[in-house]
Amino acid sequence: MMYNFTAVVDRKNTGAMKTDTQAIKEMLNLNCNFYDDTIFMWVADMDFACSKEIINAFHERTDKLIFGYTTQTKDYYDSIINWYGKRHNMKIEEDWITFSPGTVSAIRNCLRAFTSEGDGVIIQPPVYYPFEEQILETNRTILRNELVRDENNHYSIDFEDFEEKCKDPNAKMFIYCNPHNPIGQIWSKDDTSRLLEICEKNNVIMFSDEIHCDLIRKNESFVSALNLPHGDYVIVATAVNKTFNLAGLQITNLIIEDKNMREKLNAYTGKILISPFSMEATIAAYNQGEEWLKNVNDIIEENADYISQFIKDNLPRIKYNKPQGTYLIWLDFSDYKYRGQELLEKIAEEAHLILESGSMFGNVGEGFIRMNIATPTNTVKEAMERLYKVFG
Repeated sequence: MMYNFTAVVDRKNTGAMKTDTQAIKEMLNLNCNFYDDTIFMWVADMDFACSKEIINAFHERTDKLIFGYTTQTKDYYDSIINWYGKRHNMKIEEDWITFSPGTVSAIRNCLRAFTSEGDGVIIQPPVYYPFEEQILETNRTILRNELVRDENNHYSIDFEDFEEKCKDPNAKMFIYCNPHNPIGQIWSKDDTSRLLEICEKNNVIMFSDEIHCDLIRKNESFVSALNLPHGDYVIVATAVNKTFNLAGLQITNLIIEDKNMREKLNAYTGKILISPFSMEATIAAYNQGEEWLKNVNDIIEENADYISQFIKDNLPRIKYNKPQGTYLIWLDFSDYKYRGQELLEKIAEEAHLILESGSMFGNVGEGFIRMNIATPTNTVKEAMERLYKVFG
């Protein structure tokens, strides 16, 4: 292995949200103490050092000495087109690519560009909580098409309810998440096709958040909405920042085929310039980062398998399905008496672990915990031992 995935990188004095106790208390509504040995496994960025190829690209750009206004180069666009063409058979044209400083910002801008206050926006809880936040903060109306969970904690889409939501004349946009955060499920080609068909029939825009599509398990496959029959009203979000642990650089690229939609979004946002470091990181990651990503996916697989066995052997009251994608796991603690913040604070105080409450992802997440396992395997082992001491 060319890279070191066992080293614990010190994030002190970097402004890292992941270890900022004040930010954690505010964002998680967490009333607890923090300890010298507290482990932070909540927000979705990795604990692995960036690839040496990206670090080298930063050094080379620094040596240029000037960091002025920057526009995307042909190398930038080609790196995106080639990556998604090679890995996912996505046929992307340069004109379709629209830069956004982050996926949440992209969602917010699309809501404002393509919908009006009071319009309905469909989401599928339990789902990434900023979806709901952006809808509420822009004064749109949430339409919840809740996922259906069976006795084995497998999820499916309630298509009958989804179609009813889309038929509502107030419904204007659907925010899709594939691979899904937090449950880690990859929606099938048939599922995505059916959703696209319903959206097209009802003139509902699909914003397809596919930013975890490179973080999938062995023997699993992912099909982008872009590769399936679809109408004009489709926006696909891709993000080098999620795949290559560059979240702080805020790099998202929207793929929008329809010229009118691109022009409407750009008219709302105005011209958005890219940072010179964001541009160089994207080029280096997509052109040279495949081996690093392969190693990362191997480590995530190892961590997910370890947790599966540990829970089976030691914590059978916790229900857990190995995620097909992402580096997030969705743990069902509903067999215990603790719920919501009480459960979160018990884990923080007694196990010295900072995780996320499932209720943040919607009421149907009550009793669940989301854990980030993109961290050295020894850290995962320590975290599971701590959970065993508290819940075993």
